[in-house]
Amino acid sequence: MNLYTSLTIRYLKQNKRRTIVTIIGIILSTALICGIGNIFESFMDYQVRETIKNDGSFHVTFYDVNRKNVEYVTKSAEVEKYAFTKQLGYSKLENSENGIVSIKQYDKNAINGYKISIKEGRFPAKEGEIVLSENIINLIDDNLKIGDKITLKVGDMFDSSKKKIDSMVFHEGDYIASEKDRTFEVVGIIKKPGFERYNGIATAITYFNPMDNYNDTINVSVEVRNPKEVYEVSNKISKNIYSNKDKEAVSDMIKYNEHLLRLQGASKYADINSSIKSIIIAVTILVIICTIATVYNSFSISITERKKQFGILNSIGATSSQIKRLVFIEGIIISLIGIPIGLISGTVAIDLLFKIINKYFTESVVTQMSLRIVYNPIIIIVSIIIVLFTIFISILLPAISASNISPLNVIKNTGEYKVRKIKSSRLIKMIFKTEGVLAYKNIRRNRKKFIVTLFSLMISVIIFISFSGFTLLLLRSEEIRNSQRKYDLYLTAKGTARSIDDTVSELEGIDGIKNFELATGQYVSIRVSENKINKSKEDLIGKYYQKYKVGDSYEYDFSNNDLIFPGDFAIRNKINNLIQGSFNKERAIQENGVILVRKSSFESKGKKGVVELTNYKVGDTVTCEYLDENASSKKIKVKILAITDEERLGMGYQNMGLQFITYDEVAKNLNLKLSKSLIFIDSGGSIKTKKEIEALANKNNFNFYDESAITESEKQNLKVIKIFVYGFIAVISLVSVTNILNTVSTSINLRKGELAVIQSIGVTPKGFRKMIYLESFIYGILSLLFGIPISIGMTLIMNKLISGVIEFSPIIPWTAIVICIVSVFIITFIAGYIPISKLNKENIIDNIRRESI
Repeated sequence: MNLYTSLTIRYLKQNKRRTIVTIIGIILSTALICGIGNIFESFMDYQVRETIKNDGSFHVTFYDVNRKNVEYVTKSAEVEKYAFTKQLGYSKLENSENGIVSIKQYDKNAINGYKISIKEGRFPAKEGEIVLSENIINLIDDNLKIGDKITLKVGDMFDSSKKKIDSMVFHEGDYIASEKDRTFEVVGIIKKPGFERYNGIATAITYFNPMDNYNDTINVSVEVRNPKEVYEVSNKISKNIYSNKDKEAVSDMIKYNEHLLRLQGASKYADINSSIKSIIIAVTILVIICTIATVYNSFSISITERKKQFGILNSIGATSSQIKRLVFIEGIIISLIGIPIGLISGTVAIDLLFKIINKYFTESVVTQMSLRIVYNPIIIIVSIIIVLFTIFISILLPAISASNISPLNVIKNTGEYKVRKIKSSRLIKMIFKTEGVLAYKNIRRNRKKFIVTLFSLMISVIIFISFSGFTLLLLRSEEIRNSQRKYDLYLTAKGTARSIDDTVSELEGIDGIKNFELATGQYVSIRVSENKINKSKEDLIGKYYQKYKVGDSYEYDFSNNDLIFPGDFAIRNKINNLIQGSFNKERAIQENGVILVRKSSFESKGKKGVVELTNYKVGDTVTCEYLDENASSKKIKVKILAITDEERLGMGYQNMGLQFITYDEVAKNLNLKLSKSLIFIDSGGSIKTKKEIEALANKNNFNFYDESAITESEKQNLKVIKIFVYGFIAVISLVSVTNILNTVSTSINLRKGELAVIQSIGVTPKGFRKMIYLESFIYGILSLLFGIPISIGMTLIMNKLISGVIEFSPIIPWTAIVICIVSVFIITFIAGYIPISKLNKENIIDNIRRESI
């Protein structure tokens, strides 16, 4: 061990507290930087697996491929896996008003690729065998069991324009035609597939043998070797298999698994990976700056303490490079201790977190999680490089400062402060008296130290608020992306069901129900004047709706709007969440009043979001147009009495359209005929309440569906994300608190001699405490004044970055800002209290004589 190393180690041992604080800062920063990367990789891995479970592992599906052209797909060198499927048809169940079954034909590869799970029995192995989704067993026959034969009327589904469609959603105006009786043997029951997302259409799967001779077309689903080449591969294949079709027809016959491609960073549209990576880079930069501030402060303080030591070394012949080497050796020793511990602790903490989450959710009755940590060597290497670079930057200036210390200045004790007149603030003098003036002048004496200390505190404020904003963005994005449902049960009327109005009345009498809504409505079109649309969304609106000139102005034809009649119970709940106006039943009936749902959803290729399309206000009258049962156009007028942002219990926000909520009595005023058959219920999770609702459904001949498992699974996914992000906030808060405590308390400790002089000239203990606390208070105020606006700016930048994939109103973390304001004052008070308590126990004369702590 050479002289430089032994000197450095001796100093580090003598100043254990500062050494430990610096090492802790490096450990936390390393763990955080490495943890951000590892959790991102692990979470994306989880999201990919969940997407595959719901949508399948295939990247693209080619529809209606002729038998003679199938080999162009299966023998392509770029294709890794393929599967054959056919849509056999649709069947409307006789025992249910809304029950529809989609009957699909799958080969073995399709069953594996679409992650179909058997619940009971086995998969079909030959023609005529069928498996049914657990969701529809009771719709067909309550006594149906494996081995039974069933006969279904199977036909094709058409939309209102008589175009043949293949969909898992049954819209108003759709119908089934060309039905033929088909008999199947039930050989198994499957768990509800991930793609079976709508309550009206359930799934049945029969066997497809690719070796059989078939004359018609089939669908071929493909998993390519390199997902990033999927568009190039599909274009190449489509030229061969659709050579006789025009470009527009071909685009309708190719469907990409965009959700999976986005997660794999292979989508040609804005992908979620790049948006989140951009935000993570921004957050990582903040962590780096915070680390620089912490480490820089520590080394800067170290240099200040050892001025005399460096001056003596200079006086006996030590060169500037040798002095620098001393400082850099100190940084290397601390790095060798802090970085490995940070990497290990960060990885172990994440692994432990995943195990706890997996255990918690595995023990859950309703759902299971399968989180696993994904180790990426690149992330570990990059983390080490980032932290080493951060430490190098942090010690560079202190090292240069140390090498430039003059022996004469050390002997004369000059150089740190320049004698100059510091103007005091009249406001501070008026409010805080002499102690306030002293505190203000103390922090202004050394401008460099003042700026460094303030910057360090400001970074702590910025990083906490910005990270909190990132948390809110991530949670809101996940809610919108997964369209989290608000109900856990739903009822559908059977053919002989008792009056739905009677059932609604009985539901109101069941204790424990949080909310329920009828899925009853009337589609209407609206002409929206250009001065009533949200100008910031004009381009988006223009992509969906045509604009017509009416007189001197223009109107947009909003065709996808809904007049909703959810029932009195649901409206009473909505009245509690109004943004503007009020909603009285008597007035609503008199004026044909409605509640406007201000927000709308939209989804395009590569992007999803919640937006405000119009600037309608309370008191505005809206003219709506609809087609009656005779296909005659009718016009009605409604008046907006209130506005809400609350989405519907079962159906969410309207897709690029408006929703108007009102009472059934208003429907009578408007001569609208309502069809009531579906009720969404939020039972509050009580088993007793669920049993009462199920008993009511059986008594009144309604189908009862319990979707608690799916609803709970969605909630658990959100809980997992919250655990991740709040864990990060806890770590970042610890880094920030460590930084603030170290910065403020050390800046006071370094001035023990000066403070002892002030005590010696007659300042009372109360006045002395007041001066120190005011000094901390001023630092806190200034750090908040600069830090909060910058934090809000950072949050808005992150809003902008993620808006490429998911769009919603800007989110500002106001709660975090309030917490930060309170916390800064508490922490700076503690940071001032600690050195005061030590100073009070020490001898004033000894402190005056001391040159450093």
